[in-house]
Parts: sequence; C-alpha cells; structure tokens
Amino acid sequence: MKFAVRYWSSMLPDFRLPNGEPRWVDYSLHPGTKLGLHNALLTLQDRHEVLDRYGALFECAVYIQEGGREEMLDQKTAERLFFLLPHGEVKWLDIRNFLLAPVAVTEAPIRKSVPPEPQLSLFDQQLSLFDYPRTTHTPYDDTPEPHHDFDEDA
Repeated sequence: MKFAVRYWSSMLPDFRLPNGEPRWVDYSLHPGTKLGLHNALLTLQDRHEVLDRYGALFECAVYIQEGGREEMLDQKTAERLFFLLPHGEVKWLDIRNFLLAPVAVTEAPIRKSVPPEPQLSLFDQQLSLFDYPRTTHTPYDDTPEPHHDFDEDA
C-alpha cells in the first residue's frame, strides 16, 4: 500500500484528457504507514497552498494505491485508516517535479473562476485526525511522567 499525492491545474498545457476530464499528475509517493499518511496529508496541504497561489483552477488529493487499484482518500477514511496502519519509519520520499513555473511572491493571486462552496480548511480536517480518541495501547501509556521541581532562586 502507498499514498500518492496528486494534482491537476488549468495552468498545465495539457491538463485535460481527450474525454474532457482533468489529467491528474503524481507529485509524491508515501509508504502505507501512519507516518506516510501523515506526511501525505501535510504534502496535500502544502500543494493546496501552492496551487492556490497561482489562482487557476485546480484540485489536489491523496490517493490510496494497493494491488493495482487506486482510490481517492476522503477525510473519514483517512481517520479510520490512520489507526489501523503500522507506525512506520522515516524514509526519503519520492517527490517529483512541480510542473508549474514559479510564482513571484509580490504577485496577487488571480481568480479565474468562482471558488466552490466553502469547506473545512485542510488544516481543520487534518487536526480532526489527531483529535480522534485513540483506541490502541502504546508503550508511552505506561511511562510515568517524571517529577519536575521549579527552582525559585534561579
């Protein structure tokens, strides 16, 4: 299992397939672990902010890839899946080139269309992943908190 962060943008020269659907471009691949899912969600948030800066039509999403099948990951599935995944370890990610030209920092974003209905921000969606009550026991649950004294004379 892997998590792929993908996007499409109307600023790409061939962003539409022959059938009119947008052409999704892989940006990064992440392992099928808690850490991989967490990093994929952070990358999704980053790509969303970068693409929003361009002001064109776009969409970005996280896809689950497993056994030749792919599915777009929604927030509810991500929350449920997060607690079932192994912890994972830090690894180099397969990050691909971002195909759009850099945007000058002083430019204001140009909106070419009316944005869709407001939804929860990606930041709020991501936080709900960690506010969810934990049901698995970890070794940290058994570790007592060390006692700390405050030295008033310092």
